Amino acid sequence: MDKFTKLALAALSMTLITSPAEAQSVNGTVDITGSVAPKCLVLPGAGNSFGTLVALGELAQADGRLATDLSSRFSSIGGTGLIARVVCTSANPTVAVDALEITSATPSTTGYANRVDFAARVALSVTPSGIDTISNDSRNAATGPTALSGRLANNGDSNIMITADTFATPVATDLLVAGSYTGRIDIVIAPGL
Repeated sequence: MDKFTKLALAALSMTLITSPAEAQSVNGTVDITGSVAPKCLVLPGAGNSFGTLVALGELAQADGRLATDLSSRFSSIGGTGLIARVVCTSANPTVAVDALEITSATPSTTGYANRVDFAARVALSVTPSGIDTISNDSRNAATGPTALSGRLANNGDSNIMITADTFATPVATDLLVAGSYTGRIDIVIAPGL
């Protein structure tokens, strides 16, 4: 081999040693998944119940018949009614309302009553804007579950207002029997599907 050939081969081998191999890239993907279960909760605290005691006091007027101001007494508790804040992760939650008459265990007879019926009204703020009201009269079976027209409003304020009105004895002229009386309003809010 001549000198030039040796030099050319040496230069070529140096080029092969010092030139990088052809560039090659690698791609990767990380998939992320998760889920949110449909649920309703009371805020603050993420509990699953709300409520209070409404002490109406004396139910009878001086003449023994049903007091006529029970609706305003009920609403005066908490300002304009009883309020709560409930949110649901699903759209169009359902609401069921059951007004259970205010009764006494004291027996009654003709001309007397140991039962006071009333209508319960649950007004719910829904988004984007509006109020859905679900009502139930204690003389009727529970109302619902009824789907709301949207999601419960989540603006940091109370979004449920509960009122009661139309208090009445079975016969308007009945006198209320003496004794302790209890009743309640049951509300069930469930996630929509």
